Amino acid sequence: MGVLGTCCRCAGAVAVIPVAVILSVLLETPTITKLEGQQFDAPKDVETAKASYDATEESKEGPSAPRMGSGSMFDRIAFVYDATNKWMSLGLDQHWRKTMVQECLRLERDDKVLDLATGTADVGILVGERLKQLGDGAAGAQAVLGVDPSPEMLRRGVSKVDDKGLTGIVRLVKGDAQDLSSVQGIDAVGSVSDPSAGAADNSIDKISMSFGIRNVPDRARALREMSRVLRKRPQSRVCILELSLPSGETFLSSLARGFIMHVVPFIGKVATFGSGSEEYKYLERSILRFPQPMDFAAELGKAGLPVESITSFAHGAVNLYAATPGA
Repeated sequence: MGVLGTCCRCAGAVAVIPVAVILSVLLETPTITKLEGQQFDAPKDVETAKASYDATEESKEGPSAPRMGSGSMFDRIAFVYDATNKWMSLGLDQHWRKTMVQECLRLERDDKVLDLATGTADVGILVGERLKQLGDGAAGAQAVLGVDPSPEMLRRGVSKVDDKGLTGIVRLVKGDAQDLSSVQGIDAVGSVSDPSAGAADNSIDKISMSFGIRNVPDRARALREMSRVLRKRPQSRVCILELSLPSGETFLSSLARGFIMHVVPFIGKVATFGSGSEEYKYLERSILRFPQPMDFAAELGKAGLPVESITSFAHGAVNLYAATPGA
């Protein structure tokens, strides 16, 4: 009876928490924190500093298995990634991405856009469609460069780009956010080409990254790469959308916190029929380790990308950082 009771309580929590969170998030007004002109020190927390240098983990299967957080890890869950994202975000992931593209990036007609951790190209497609609108039905060749370390995610993205009629506008490549000097093209069947030149210094107008920075092994290095390739002009923007653990200071924040810690791993296990349970447990741990919003804003500033504002959704579970090139 004790085991049965525990199972029932777990099932009840999984059922009740999502419903409560859905209702609260739908009724929520995002919180915007303005930071423009503020000066603050980089985070001093030791664990945060360590995470900046290697945010990935060795797999429980041993050193020969793909590291948790690596492109190879995402290859293993690529078949359910889009669907699981929608379940885990309560169907709001596209809304958050659209907010980043439509409000944060401030796209202009001739922009060159870099989308890091592009995955299956959800953001790259939104950017490509917006640039076509701004160009009266046309956009520059390879106006959007989507970079990701996972071939399985990318090949699915290539098919989505083709289906949207954005081939030639959105280019997806295999690459590393820590070193954007070299990339490899990929097609819809997953064939990867030889390395070619990536993003040059001062060549990009806008940079987007959604739900990927916490998986980069050396976060500081990736932020410096963003600063290197970004054009130093007032219109240039860096917009990063990322998860973090809500404070739990309010009742609704506590619900969102419980959702991340208990429901997210459960959904991942169910969606992958148990095969991706470790991957989704890692994703939960990566959220727990990621710096709090003001600390990550400090990291961006230290890399030469001062943050103007932080927009918080889902009671602090999702944060949108808007940064510009430093002086």
